[in-house]
Amino acid sequence: MNVNTTPNAARGEVTVTIAGQPVALRFSLAVLHDYTTAKRCKIPQVLQDMAEDTLGTMADLLAIAVRRAGKPDFTTADALELSQELTQEQGNAMASAIWLALKIDQNPLLKALIAQAPTPAPKQQESTTGDSTSTLLTAS
Repeated sequence: MNVNTTPNAARGEVTVTIAGQPVALRFSLAVLHDYTTAKRCKIPQVLQDMAEDTLGTMADLLAIAVRRAGKPDFTTADALELSQELTQEQGNAMASAIWLALKIDQNPLLKALIAQAPTPAPKQQESTTGDSTSTLLTAS
């Protein structure tokens, strides 16, 4: 398996060669969604999984990305097998592409989604003392 990070490694894009054919992969929000759906977890758990079981998590993410790139029968076991063929440099390139895709501050789509997310309005509580009523703002 050859890894070429030229496409745009900063966006989690890599090209891998599987069975002699180049396959363009993108470790995108769709890959993260598939992973979190399969594992029934949230994105922070992906980062914890990477820290606790880097090889297993990378293999899961690689398998998902390859399936999304048009090879629906590609399994995590296939990804583990291919990852064993990587040189240290190729493994580092793959890990870097995955890690960069997970970094919110470097993922333009995640940054945009977070920037557009509505800020929860403070909760209002009314307090009545004597003849006056005041509104208190509290953090949610």
